[in-house]
Amino acid sequence: MFYSNSWTKCLICLIFITSGNAECPKPQVEGNVVLTNDALLMNDFPEGEEATFECANGYLKEQGSERITCTSGKWSTLKLTCKKKDCGAPRKMPHLTYEFEEGTLFGASARAICDKGYQLMGPSYRQCYAIGWSGRPRCKVVTCDKPPEIMNGTITEKPGEELPEYGGVIQYSCNEGYTLIGNKSIECNEDGEYNSLPPECKDVNDIPLKPTATISITTTTTPTTTVPPTIRDVNDIPLKPTATISITTTTTTTTTTVPPTIRDVNDIPLKPTATISITTTTTVPPTIRVSGRNNGVGEHDTNAATGNAAVVISVISTVIVALIIVLFKLYHCYKRKGARTAPIC
Repeated sequence: MFYSNSWTKCLICLIFITSGNAECPKPQVEGNVVLTNDALLMNDFPEGEEATFECANGYLKEQGSERITCTSGKWSTLKLTCKKKDCGAPRKMPHLTYEFEEGTLFGASARAICDKGYQLMGPSYRQCYAIGWSGRPRCKVVTCDKPPEIMNGTITEKPGEELPEYGGVIQYSCNEGYTLIGNKSIECNEDGEYNSLPPECKDVNDIPLKPTATISITTTTTPTTTVPPTIRDVNDIPLKPTATISITTTTTTTTTTVPPTIRDVNDIPLKPTATISITTTTTVPPTIRVSGRNNGVGEHDTNAATGNAAVVISVISTVIVALIIVLFKLYHCYKRKGARTAPIC
């Protein structure tokens, strides 16, 4: 009985010692969780020992326990889950905006953009780290050089700054007796340059005057008329086709140069404003009377006409006499046709 109880106690002690020597290996980490510093300093993980975890840099705890326990030489399952940190939108700065193509979570980048007329100072991209956004960009207004002075003129208005900023306007005017040529004002652009060159002031007497208009008028009259003659007597009978009379009248071009009246700079013409050319063509039928002898017809033509008329009358008379004789003979021939002795017709 004594020996039996002794053996039982020894067996229990042996089991306890054996189970006490069952250790777990060093915990392995993966994903976005890591061992805490205390767990990293431990070399042995005996039965019942605990190991603690935490979210990796840039991640935050979402849910689950950070601890695992060594049981019979094995670790329990880690139930800790972590998610990326959200940096959110960067702090607002004047005239500065951001473009978020990758979002605002840990590791994402954002592009900094300045408003028109402002230039970026600092990095053009910011990255979301575990401690927040990197870098601090800012936007500075664009400035132009000091406004240039002009001869025989002054600057009447300009911004308060020594170097005009974007959008600043500089006004100019000329001294008495001088006229402003060019723009009265210049403006500072977004690229740091003025939108135009400064104006010039010139003496009015030195500005060449040119005609404002040149008017050219040309009139050409070319009538062509064929007039039939007026027949009053035999002497007016034309023997040849009537004449074709062509009358051409040309009016020389009239050019007028009108000097302008100068009242202000807008009245000073730099180039001729217009050249007008007017051409008018008019056909005027002339009144022409054509008659015979009494209106200047040559005597040779009149005599020829008279001779020809006499010949025509003589021929007509001869033909008429011949026809009368023939008709008379025929009449007597038919009258005697019924006689016994017929005459030879």
